[in-house]
Amino acid sequence: MAMYDFAIIGSGVAGSTIAKELKDKYKIAVIEKGKKPTYASEGKHVEINYVYGLGGSGVYSLGNAIKTEIKGYKIDKDIYKEIWEELNIKVPDDDFLNDIDKAFIELGFKKMEKFIDFDKCDKCGECARKLCKAKWTPLNYLKQSKAEIITEFNIKTINYNDNYEILDNKGRKVKAKNLIISAGGINSPRILKKLIDDENIGKNLFIDTFVTVGGVLKDSYLNKDISMLVYKRYKNFILATHYSKLLFEEIKKDYKDLEEKDVVGIMIKIKDENNGIVLDNEVKKELTKEDFKTLARGITKASKYLYKLGVDDIYTTIPRGSHPGGSLSLVVKEFEVKEGLYVCDASIFKEALGVPPIVSIIALAKKFVREVL
Repeated sequence: MAMYDFAIIGSGVAGSTIAKELKDKYKIAVIEKGKKPTYASEGKHVEINYVYGLGGSGVYSLGNAIKTEIKGYKIDKDIYKEIWEELNIKVPDDDFLNDIDKAFIELGFKKMEKFIDFDKCDKCGECARKLCKAKWTPLNYLKQSKAEIITEFNIKTINYNDNYEILDNKGRKVKAKNLIISAGGINSPRILKKLIDDENIGKNLFIDTFVTVGGVLKDSYLNKDISMLVYKRYKNFILATHYSKLLFEEIKKDYKDLEEKDVVGIMIKIKDENNGIVLDNEVKKELTKEDFKTLARGITKASKYLYKLGVDDIYTTIPRGSHPGGSLSLVVKEFEVKEGLYVCDASIFKEALGVPPIVSIIALAKKFVREVL
């Protein structure tokens, strides 16, 4: 049986970045629970969506790139410069914008930087539901990594005896000198529990709670646009254009002949409090009083913009979460659990970022490889 220098559990944003960064020096295995990217949903009180399978949630991202401070982790400017070059991050030209985007810009919104090749984008509006050659995803880094990628590996046990032995429920085995857990805010704590006993594992969870509000605006064609193409940032929340099928279904209850092209929406994504917990078989995350206040402020702002565009009746989706993290921040300090055992992903963020996190996770992973490994 081959012995790897590093086994990385998780092939998403963090895992793929680490694999690429280590490619020239070490023998690496990337272990992935799934294969084809598949949505999973968990959460008591608030629904939390994430993706398992090759590339993780980053495969179905909206391509957003926002630099923000990561509490407790100072990121060198050169790392961000490198990310912007590798992912070819830029804002769209004005002629790429739809009329609805331009209308929001006139109201004070600005163009979002994206890791999307706008020349290849056909504005299908399906960023969150299908693979696309126009957008960077973790699959790009995995292809560059030279790692052995092991899919459909559902971890049963992890043993340590001078090296790590990871076994799945089919009897397969992976052996490595070092183990890096990068399975995301929901699954990293569950995996670490197989190795250490700590009552704080899973606590401190945040989920970047969001709702989408909107209404009827004839021929707005937001459904044939890149979601979150224009946005406005406030303290503890952002507003961004967002076509939501859930919102469409909600409005259609009152407008029976409604077409998707006639729905306009704004996402309110908040920096929620980290009061959730990941358990073995469930996730609990309630909205706090402060979360409700922040959402209310965001909904009020968004509604004013929608009224200015000519929307009469405002509808909203239920609160959901899509960027779980923080769930190992009370356990893992500076990436290392003990010698040869590391965690690097959003689970070690000390607080919610309140903005799309992909470039922050890539930056964190690059920092980890360069400063720790």
